[in-house]
Amino acid sequence: MSDIYKFAAQNGLRFPLKRGDLVAEQLFQLPLKSQSGFDLDTVARAINSQLKGASEESFVEDPSSDPRKLALSVSLDIVKDVIKTKQEENRAALARLARSAERKKLLDAIGAKKDQQLTAALMEELEKKLAELDA
Repeated sequence: MSDIYKFAAQNGLRFPLKRGDLVAEQLFQLPLKSQSGFDLDTVARAINSQLKGASEESFVEDPSSDPRKLALSVSLDIVKDVIKTKQEENRAALARLARSAERKKLLDAIGAKKDQQLTAALMEELEKKLAELDA
């Protein structure tokens, strides 16, 4: 299936949660995991259980012709895609934080070096003035 989100919209797919069903766009608001069970992992597990329960084999019918299995399979693919997207976003955010922390360290080091140079220059000037007073 090339466009699973289009399929979800056209077929009115819903994603089960204890508090009620969600539409695809609401999945992006859920955390990956939570203590409350209101998360993407719970949704994926529920759909996967339904898919396994619906997978009794028939020796007469083509399994790909079952619309319920197709809807469950697409639903699971969508949840997996949302999970993958959120994981990539989390990795990118961590990388940004690491770069930001490194940048701050470098700026602090540059500031310390400049302070050190300024202090050294002031020391020389102070010694020069002291020498002039002694002369």
